[in-house]
Amino acid sequence: MQYLLGSESPLAEWIDGFGPRPGQLAMAEACARTFGQGVPLAVEAATGTGKTLAYLGAALISGLKVIISTGTKTLQDQVATGELPLLQKALAPQLRFAVLKGRSNYLCRRRFKAFTAQPDLELPGAAGTLERLRRWAETTGDGDLDEVRGAGLTAALVSEVTANGEQCLAGRCPLKQDCFLTEARRRAAEADLVVVNHHLFMADLRLKAEGHGEALPRYQAVVFDEAHMLPEVATQAFGVSVSSRRLRTLLRDLTREAANTKAINLAALACQKAAEDFFGRVGRLLGHSGRVGLTPAHLEALTDPGRALADTLEALAAGLGDNEEEEALATRAVGLAMDLQAVARPVAGQSVAWAEGRGRGAILHLSPVEVGPHLQHALYQHEGRLVFTSATLAPEGDLSPFIDRLGLEQDTHRLVVDSPFDLAASALLYVPPKMPLPSAPNFTEAVARQVEALLARSGGRAFVLFTSRRNLEAVSRDLADRLDYHCLVQGQAPRMELLERFKAESPSVLFATASFWQGVDVPGPALSAVIVDKLPFAPPDDPLVAARCAKVEAGGGSGFAHVMLPEAILDLKQGLGRLLRTSADRGLLAVLDARLVTKGYGRRFLKALKPIPLTQSMDEVAAFFAAEDRR
Repeated sequence: MQYLLGSESPLAEWIDGFGPRPGQLAMAEACARTFGQGVPLAVEAATGTGKTLAYLGAALISGLKVIISTGTKTLQDQVATGELPLLQKALAPQLRFAVLKGRSNYLCRRRFKAFTAQPDLELPGAAGTLERLRRWAETTGDGDLDEVRGAGLTAALVSEVTANGEQCLAGRCPLKQDCFLTEARRRAAEADLVVVNHHLFMADLRLKAEGHGEALPRYQAVVFDEAHMLPEVATQAFGVSVSSRRLRTLLRDLTREAANTKAINLAALACQKAAEDFFGRVGRLLGHSGRVGLTPAHLEALTDPGRALADTLEALAAGLGDNEEEEALATRAVGLAMDLQAVARPVAGQSVAWAEGRGRGAILHLSPVEVGPHLQHALYQHEGRLVFTSATLAPEGDLSPFIDRLGLEQDTHRLVVDSPFDLAASALLYVPPKMPLPSAPNFTEAVARQVEALLARSGGRAFVLFTSRRNLEAVSRDLADRLDYHCLVQGQAPRMELLERFKAESPSVLFATASFWQGVDVPGPALSAVIVDKLPFAPPDDPLVAARCAKVEAGGGSGFAHVMLPEAILDLKQGLGRLLRTSADRGLLAVLDARLVTKGYGRRFLKALKPIPLTQSMDEVAAFFAAEDRR
C-alpha cells in the first residue's frame, strides 16, 4: 500500500498535486487486512480522505474477485469512468473491470419488439422518441439506456422497453441469444472488479437466499461505498410490496402477450374490478397521510377485499396457456396473490405492515423491523471479507450504532478517519438567536425571513432543504419572486436536470427536501450554503421508525436516543458533506431550529459537527462570506 499510495506512487504522474495522505493510507491498509483475514471492516472516512483509491488499491493487490457496491449512480459512474481507468493506466494494465446495472437499465429486445409492434403513442415521450430508440437499438453495443437518457426517454417509456424480474423470460426467451443483460453479466463474470449498486447487490442476496438463482457473478470480497444507505436498501430488498401499479402492469402486459380469448378477458376484468375495490379501500385508510402503519383493525378491514383480489389473480393464472409468455404471466399473477397474503400477516417485533400513497396509486408493504438477521443468513455466514465505508457512519465517532443496525459481529474491525480539511477555517454553523418552534404556526414565515437574510449574505449559491413538502412549498412560494437569483424547486424538473442547472446558472438557489442532498456533488463556489429548516428527525409516526423504536423500548432502551437521534445526526453530517468537497471549498451550514442550542440533545449534534465554529450572529455570517470575497 505504501508503494501504491505513498510518495513514490506511479499515480503521481497521472494526478496533479498527488501526495501521500495518512488517512488514506491507514484506510487502505485496514482494507488490505480485511481482504487477507476475512474479518469485516467498518470505516468512516471523511470527505477528502481519498477513500475510493484506498479501497480500490487494496482490492487491486488482493488478487480477489471484488464487488464494489455504491449507493448512487453518481459514484458508480465516478468509479467506473474515473478511478478504475486511472488505476489501469498507472498501475495495472492487465486489470479487468466491468459495470453491472439493474435490469431497468438495459433494453429488452423482446419487449421492445412487442412495443414497437403495438406502440402506445399516448404514452409520455413515445411519439417523438420511438424512432430514435429504433436507430439506437440497431447500433448499441451494450443496450445500456443511459446512453440515450433524456430528450424524451421518460420513465413510462423505459418501463415499456425493459423487463423487470417478473417480466423477464430468462432462458425461455426466444431472443435470449441477443440479450443485453446476459452479455453484461458475461463481462462481469470475466472481470476482476465489478461495480454495481446496493439495490442490485441486495436483490442478488435475496435471490440466492430464496434459491431463485443469482444476479451477480460469484465473488470473494465486497466493498460497500456509501454504506450509510445500506439499511434502507436492505429493508426494501427483504420486504414484500404489492402496488396498484404492479397489478396494472400485469394487466397491460396480459393484453399484449396473452391470447385474446373471452375467458382471459373476463378473468382480467374481474381482477381489475377487485383491484379497484381493494386499493380504493387502501386509499381511504391513507386519507391525506403519505404513510400509515396497518394495525390489526386495518388488516381486518382489508381481509375480504384482499382475499377477493387474490382469488381473481389465481383464477386468471389458472386460465392462461402453456407457452412461454402466458406461463410467465401466470407466475406473476400467483406471485402477486402470495405477496398480498404475506402483507396481511406481519409478525410482531419482526415485521411491520404499512401502506403509502404514490401519485394516484397505493402500495402495501411488509418490511422487516431489523435487517441484521437477513444479512447474517444471506451474506455474513458465507463471506467475511467485507468493507463498509462512508463519510457518515459514526454519529459521534462511534461506529457501534451502524454495526448493530446491520447485524455485524462485535469483533468487526473499526476505523474513523478524520477530515484532512481545516474545518474550523472553512465552515461556519449558524443557528438563529430566536426562532419559533417547528410546531408553531408562524414557523415557516420565520424560516422564509431567515432564508432571505442568509441568501443576501451568501449571494445565493445555496441549497435550502426542508424536512417536509409542505414547508418546502410554503417557503419557496413566499421567496421565489422576491429573490434576485435563479430559483429552482424540486419537482419542476428531474433531479439531475435541476442539479446541472444549479451548477450552470450560478448564482442559483435550489429549494428541495432534505433527501435531495444524498449523493449530490457540487464542488467549488456554486454551492456555498446549505440551509436546513429544522433538525432532520424522522417522523415519529413513520411505520418503520415506530416499529424500530418500539423494539428498542421493549428491551429497555430509548427509541429517541438510540434510533431517532443518531440517524438525525448522520443526516445533518451528510448536509455538511455537500458543502466541503475539496480543500478549497468554504461554506455555511445554517440550521433554523433553535432546539440545536436550547435542548440537551442539541449538544450531541454540536459535538458531531466539531470543530466547526457556531454563531448566532448574522453579522458574523456576513463577515464569513466577506472573507471569502477577499481570498
